[in-house]
Amino acid sequence: MIKSVGIIGASGWLGRNLAAALLEQGRQVVGFSRRTREDQGLEWRQWDGDGEIDLSGVVAVVNLAGEAIDQRWNEKRKEEFYRSRTKLTENLVNAVRASEVRVFLNSSAVGIYGDRKEVLLSEGSKPGEGYLADLCIAWEKAAMVAEHSGIRVCCLRTGVVLGKGGRAWEKIRRIFCFGLGGKLGDGQQWMPWIHLDDEIGGIIHCLDHELSGPINLVSPHPVRNEELTLMLAQAMSRPAVFAVPRFALKLVFGEFAEEGLLASQRVDPAVLKKDRYQFKYNHIGHALADLTA
Repeated sequence: MIKSVGIIGASGWLGRNLAAALLEQGRQVVGFSRRTREDQGLEWRQWDGDGEIDLSGVVAVVNLAGEAIDQRWNEKRKEEFYRSRTKLTENLVNAVRASEVRVFLNSSAVGIYGDRKEVLLSEGSKPGEGYLADLCIAWEKAAMVAEHSGIRVCCLRTGVVLGKGGRAWEKIRRIFCFGLGGKLGDGQQWMPWIHLDDEIGGIIHCLDHELSGPINLVSPHPVRNEELTLMLAQAMSRPAVFAVPRFALKLVFGEFAEEGLLASQRVDPAVLKKDRYQFKYNHIGHALADLTA
């Protein structure tokens, strides 16, 4: 078990939950943030993503940094997406290669697969097309440079993380609470989801097992958007009659609608399954029961 872990983006929702899980296991956790913080049990060090970073005493680094991409895109925001992912990762890798770090886990996303309709996608599948795919390709390429220094690298291709307090779940929950829930477009697009507990569990599994390369952090059972909508409406005892047409999504979200909300990605966590990771929430029904309890 790796005893000392540094988390880039430890002040974010996912970072806070990962830090808490690692601390509960008795590990030393160093959080990196742009601002000085004082949280009990967690050592904080400042890093703005560009200058020098103090990685002393850290054996593994998990990079969770990145500007939220679930918003309307424009050229300025696209530049920030790139800077906060690819450029930051390049800077971090340079520091990691000059340190005693031996394991590097870097965020990525299932967006690398593009819109693939009904194709079952594993880590060995070819990348897709589009802005998100190109961004993830550059992001992963920047991370894999660390391998040249003998560092074990995992690129965490994460799906939609469902957990209380998270951006995705809270947005969905509020919409359904007001009785405005409904499928997106025709609702036939596959949605690669994962419960927060398994997102954290999968990351820790990657830390402690000899895995490398791309890792799909998704449930073994993706669902179509329409199925998710109906099951969530049932779990929350709310109607789900307001189907949102494609043109309306494009009007509000622009490019993100096509590549983020309407893209179909039937992603399989083949590497984690082969390595016998035990998912806590295999099926969306179990996850929704927990989230709506």
